[in-house]
Amino acid sequence: MLARVIAKSLFVRRKRLMIAAVAVLLAGSLVTSLLTVSLEMRSKASKELESYGPNIILLPKAVSLPAGAGGLILGQVAAQGHITEDNLLVIESGKIKGIKNYAPYLFTVAGSQGQKVIVAGTLFNRVKELYPYWKIEGDWIRDGIDINSSIIGKNVARRFSLHPGDEFYLDFKDERAGFKVAGIAEVGGSEDNQIFIPLRAAQSLSGRDGQVDLTQIRASADELSLSSIASELEKAIPDVQARVLGQIADAEKNVLFKIELLITLITALVLIVAAVAVFSTMSASVMERTKEIGLMKALGARDSRIAIIFLVEASAIGISGGIVGNIIGLGLAQLIS
Repeated sequence: MLARVIAKSLFVRRKRLMIAAVAVLLAGSLVTSLLTVSLEMRSKASKELESYGPNIILLPKAVSLPAGAGGLILGQVAAQGHITEDNLLVIESGKIKGIKNYAPYLFTVAGSQGQKVIVAGTLFNRVKELYPYWKIEGDWIRDGIDINSSIIGKNVARRFSLHPGDEFYLDFKDERAGFKVAGIAEVGGSEDNQIFIPLRAAQSLSGRDGQVDLTQIRASADELSLSSIASELEKAIPDVQARVLGQIADAEKNVLFKIELLITLITALVLIVAAVAVFSTMSASVMERTKEIGLMKALGARDSRIAIIFLVEASAIGISGGIVGNIIGLGLAQLIS
């Protein structure tokens, strides 16, 4: 008898129950999609934000030297230091968590066709990962293979009328070296005015073997904050200072915070609207069936038996709308991702 009453109740009120089920379906699809996306949002957003480039710069500490003549003390003069390349092995070891990639640089000035130009030695495999947005006309240099190749900024290429495949010479203090243009870089910054050569070549030609001037680091703040990673670097590597690039770090935090806040607000509002829709449907159902409830109680039905009827209706709304909404939500999450 109870089963017949429940079946009849669901059939007679199917239109009203379907409206509530649709509300649950929409809420379930939105909540499922938003929650699924939010689970991987930080990692996916971090990968997208990696195109910003480095967010920590590793610099040598300036060395203060006493300056004066005879008994006259003129004060302290800061002499530019350097980073020993071997000390960067601590980054390679993975002891400092959060570091995704890094690229060391050695800068020097050379002459070409009677003009001065800034030459930067670096590891191109790492630069390619650190700056995926660089536009290269030609080819990237392969570390350890293209030892006499270079990538030149577009302004340098225009000044010296160079194109991919051309050869040119750089005059350093003690010697001249020939290089082939592997590619022309268009970055939109100071890199457009520089010539990039392999790090080993720059160290050898400038007489600074095993030294670098700075190291650009890309770190993730998932486990540690960027300031904590910078502190760990300063502790692990002697005579260096790690500076967090505030604009990039703040931009990442603001973007992630706003996305998380938006997802939280939308999820809360959707759940409230769905709850109100189900509540109004069930309340109307109870009010309409006051006489039926009285009749069933007069026939000896217990309150628990009567409650089962409404619980089954509510479950039908929740299960039907929830299952379909969950499936739709997972599909939406894939599209959003």
